Amino acid sequence: MDYGKLIGDSFDYTMDGLTKNLATWAILVVLTVLPIVPMGIIFIAMLPSFLAGTTPNIALLIGGFAIAFILAILLSAFYMGYLIRIYRGVVPLPAVSGYKRLFVDGIKYIIIGIIYSIPAFLIILVLVVGPLFVTVFSGEPGFNSILLMLGSAMIGMLLALIAGFILMLFFFIGKIRFARTGKIGEAFNFHAIKDTIGKIGWGTYILAVIILCVILVIVETILGIIPFIGAILQVIFAPLISIFSARYICLVYDSLEDSTDSQAHAP
Repeated sequence: MDYGKLIGDSFDYTMDGLTKNLATWAILVVLTVLPIVPMGIIFIAMLPSFLAGTTPNIALLIGGFAIAFILAILLSAFYMGYLIRIYRGVVPLPAVSGYKRLFVDGIKYIIIGIIYSIPAFLIILVLVVGPLFVTVFSGEPGFNSILLMLGSAMIGMLLALIAGFILMLFFFIGKIRFARTGKIGEAFNFHAIKDTIGKIGWGTYILAVIILCVILVIVETILGIIPFIGAILQVIFAPLISIFSARYICLVYDSLEDSTDSQAHAP
């Protein structure tokens, strides 16, 4: 697998699609910001109470944030649904249209992502959050109990990271299978996903994912350390980053078909 070509093709696809269609870029930025709006409204509504030093209604506060969280998930569906079009292998970068279809595909995508995150979440809940609560509410925790809690938390985080990475390998292929077939079940067809990765090559595939992760960490770090305008740049470049990532994984998946075609035409 030519990793340099994967990066170059993904970058060209993203830049050509966005710089030549600035309206698409602008709409995607808006769709990226939409999920933040409900939380912002709740914060603004509660701001006078905080500034006055009065205690807000806890039940109302919790209920407001719960509603805002649900709305944020629903509003994020439009952007997630757009990424599904990229996973389908659409070339060139598609326009933002058909919002009903975007929303439906996005909701399905979010459900798939939530299900894939459950194992790592349970590990953190049992080995990190659980021991922390037990230690905090056990009266005056001793040195040994604190040491056990820290040890459990470290092991839990390590296991969660390992489980998360393994699940991410399956999730990347699974969401492309969902995008190409339109069936949620195909995102969890682990036997077919394992066979696909095996045909790509486990080492080849894992290295491709690691390269993508390194690129994303470098870009996010650079944007994060830029003073004053770093946060604004992160919002503006969010579509570029996510489209590049989606296209990159799409090309990794399609490389299996390319290699199969090459073998079929070989003398």
